[in-house]
Amino acid sequence: MRTNWLLMVIVVVASGCTTTLRLTRPGPPEGSFGAVRSLSVTVRTSSKNVGESVVQGLALGEIPVPVNVEEEVKERLIARLLKLGYVVCPQTPCGDGTMQVTLTESEVATQLTSNGPRLRSRVRANVKVRGADGTEPYDFDFWDNRTGSVVDGPLLVRACADTIANRFERSLLPTQLTARLPLEDGGELSPGVNLLLAGSWSAAAGYFEALTKRAPDLAGAWYDLGVAYEAQGLWPAALASYEQAAMRNRSRMYLDAVDTARRMTPVSSPANPANAPLQN
Repeated sequence: MRTNWLLMVIVVVASGCTTTLRLTRPGPPEGSFGAVRSLSVTVRTSSKNVGESVVQGLALGEIPVPVNVEEEVKERLIARLLKLGYVVCPQTPCGDGTMQVTLTESEVATQLTSNGPRLRSRVRANVKVRGADGTEPYDFDFWDNRTGSVVDGPLLVRACADTIANRFERSLLPTQLTARLPLEDGGELSPGVNLLLAGSWSAAAGYFEALTKRAPDLAGAWYDLGVAYEAQGLWPAALASYEQAAMRNRSRMYLDAVDTARRMTPVSSPANPANAPLQN
């Protein structure tokens, strides 16, 4: 599973004698529901004037076409929650918490342009999750604007709702962080570094594990071992190796690696499987 996290690996040789490994690794999601795994969903508007949007066809004398923005947004957000593995219950409140969606803007209106009447759809949604324990772990705003023909009101609203739902889903998925990892090279380290540069993470880890047993005071071997673990997403093991390197040499490079591994270790073992990347 962990090897699937690495979307791209690029080897970069920097100026001088420093060898750098560049790779993409998972980062924490932008948002989290905390302990909430089952919840109810309600959608409301912040103004009585936009309870149900109406599209008016100016060319045919203001023929109204009703578009229920609330239902369009709610339907798509629930679909994303189910896709991510959450349980949506029918009553309000129910489950571990509630998700309150407030449409702070819900506008579908015609406007005159030099090319004739055009339709504009603008939807802004505040999505807030409140746990049954009173906590509010999630509070995000999403919005979208669309313009089109005056007869395309429902299509434009649905496009706005799709964009909001897509951005909502992305906020709960792990991000991708690009890392540039300098490597300790030379002497006994070189064979293992060559394995790292070739993308042979397990073989590199095996080499540096053996080297640290043979030369336990060689700080560079411990550091490169940490890189081999990090490349596989094995953050607890990477942290332990970086700490061994820093114990032997308090260099800034080693200390930075320790700090990064400490921040990333919880990401490698998420308590919530709903936040794990999904396979399409």
